[in-house]
Order: sequence, then C-alpha cells, then structure tokens
Amino acid sequence: MLGEDAMKRLTLSIAAGLSFLLVGCSEHPPTEEIYEQAISQTEQLETVQFQRNQTLRAQQDSFRGQLLGGVQYDPQRFYGELEMELLNLNESLKMKMYLDEENWQVRQDQEDTEWEDYNREEFEDALLEHPSLLLEWFTPYQDQFLMKETTIAPFQLEEEGAEEEGTDEENESTEEIEEERIDVYEISFRGSDEQYKPLVEQHIQQMNVANNANAEIEEIMDTVEIERIDMTVFVDAETYDVHRLQTRFRYLAYIQGEYRVIDESVLLRFHEHNQEIDFETLKTN
Repeated sequence: MLGEDAMKRLTLSIAAGLSFLLVGCSEHPPTEEIYEQAISQTEQLETVQFQRNQTLRAQQDSFRGQLLGGVQYDPQRFYGELEMELLNLNESLKMKMYLDEENWQVRQDQEDTEWEDYNREEFEDALLEHPSLLLEWFTPYQDQFLMKETTIAPFQLEEEGAEEEGTDEENESTEEIEEERIDVYEISFRGSDEQYKPLVEQHIQQMNVANNANAEIEEIMDTVEIERIDMTVFVDAETYDVHRLQTRFRYLAYIQGEYRVIDESVLLRFHEHNQEIDFETLKTN
C-alpha cells in the first residue's frame, strides 16, 4: 500500500494533470463567441468571391446547380456564372447573370447572345443580400452547437455536385495532401423535431415556395414534418472569416394539393474576402 506522502504526491500529480487538460480545453473562445464573431465579421464584408453548389429534390422540381461569382454589398453589384441541370433534360443550362441596385440581366452562355433585362424587384437571394443572414438563422440554437478545431485546404474550384464531401481524413487518404492548410473552427448543428420549425419557415420563404404555390405560409407550416436539418460552418481561427457553410434541409410539406419531400443541400465556399472585383471586365468577357 502507498504511504501517506506517496498518496499525497499521487493526488497532486493527478490534480496537475487534470488542471493541464482543463487549461488545454479552454484555450479557444466559447463556441457561441466564435459564432457571433463569425457573424460580425461576415456583416462587415464589402466584397467576396464564392461558389455555391446546390441540389434540390422536390419531385418534378428537382435540379442541381453551381453558381460561381463575386458580390459587392454596398452598393450592391453581382456577377456570376450559373450551370444548372433540370430533371429530364439531357443538357445542362449555362447562363451568366449581372445584378446591381437597378438592373438584373441574364445572358445565355453562348456566342452571339445578348443580355436580357428582368424585373429587378423580383430578384431575391439571401446570399446576395448578405451571407450573414444565413448564419443568423441558426443563432437561437447556439446552445446545441458542436465545435472542433481542424484544418482545411484553401479554396479550389470544385466540380458541380461536390457538396457531399467526406471527412478531412477520408479526403487525405484519396488525394494529395495540400501543403498549405487553414486553421479553422468547425461548428456544426443538427435538428430533427418540431422545435426547429422556425428554420423550415425561413427556408420555405427563401425558396419562395408559398408564393409559387399560391398558398399561405401558415397553411404549409401546419403540415410540415421535419426529417433533418444540418448546418456546418468553417470559421478562420485567426480572422473569423467564414470559408465554408454547408446546410441540409429535408422535410415533408403539403404543397399544391399533395405531400412533397423537400430535400435541399447547399455548399458555399467563400474566398478573396474584401478584395476588389472588376465587374465591368467580368461582364464584357
């Protein structure tokens, strides 16, 4: 048996070890603070380049698309190139879009095509309004967030449909490891019951489902059954810039006389935060 002095030394050693672990675990700010800092940093964005991969499955309305572009927020300007595949179409649709505070123009990505004018007041996109709005959707659920420190590779153009990624470990086992890595906080959330209906309501409003179905949002919400809602954001550990934001919404809702499963996955990648964008050159190319 251990003597009294040996027992004291063992107790002090264990206590010191636990103290070290606790200090190590508290080196980073609380998860809620990191998330709030990310929102604050995003709110201050003047310009950013981005890639959005999106898949929406809703029976006959299913499509897959990739939008690559740059946006300036004040005054608002945007240029992007969209590639979209609709259900039952063999060829993808490719188009270019330009937006400012007065104009919304679209041009088919083909030779000898002209810009066509659309009603600017009808254009809505939360990302182009400001990506901080997407982050703010999830602020009421911060106490349910999970967080870990990890690294990601700098932005590289991904092929359309790359929104379903493996883990970093899986990617490193099949791809050449990048020399440069970015230290990030990975914050994630998952919900699957009635308390998350406010998130679904915001999602339905963003997609303009109620207006397209000539229905009241309250009527649709009464029929909603949530299967899953996921969110993961990668926040720069030094600058608090958001590098990636992934969301998944899957729920059942009664729309246009039938129950439909709405299943949308979105992967947003941001880069070149607050760098000047030459919109005139982009538009004339």
